[in-house]
Amino acid sequence: MNEIGFKNSVMKIKDESDLPQHVTYSEYQSILNEIANNPYTHYLSKDRIPFLKARDTLMVKCLWELGGRISDILNIETGDIDFQNKIIVLKVKKREGFINRIPVSDDLLLDISNFMRGYPEINGRLFKMDRESAWKKIKGYGTKIGLNLHPHMFRHGLAIYLLMKGVPIQIIARRLGHKNAMTTLHYYVVITPEIEREALKGILL
Repeated sequence: MNEIGFKNSVMKIKDESDLPQHVTYSEYQSILNEIANNPYTHYLSKDRIPFLKARDTLMVKCLWELGGRISDILNIETGDIDFQNKIIVLKVKKREGFINRIPVSDDLLLDISNFMRGYPEINGRLFKMDRESAWKKIKGYGTKIGLNLHPHMFRHGLAIYLLMKGVPIQIIARRLGHKNAMTTLHYYVVITPEIEREALKGILL
């Protein structure tokens, strides 16, 4: 079990058996490699393959870095991408249109910029596919590398990865679009009496 340090407390990630199904960082990298190396032999139109590879790679990167639900990722529009301020707006469907402004990496912005420049027909929605098609795509790539994969596993994987890197729970909760950090704690963190005692040492105990 991994310990995570915070300013005034020590939290612990739940045991593996108690965690939701999730993608590890190494599995995420393996999925990207699978997309890059997949020959796409099932497509009759070979001219379409570079676009499909670029689109699927970008979708997986967005799922991992943004931590959004698949429906919210698929609803990203080109106008939601603020290149100057390095922010992507996610319209969170589950929270009735809640707007989550998410800081993103230069690498992801560059990938998006290259995708839009390489395929100028892209306008409006970045990923023109429905939820069912996206699920099938992700599941297919998972099968290729031996994973029973679904899109929500990226969201859980990101949260656990950030916890392991020591990112404060409040920041993770904000990135996931949770109403409060207690939701995030419920999914990923356990606080034992020993952890509570350590946190309160010299303050209350």
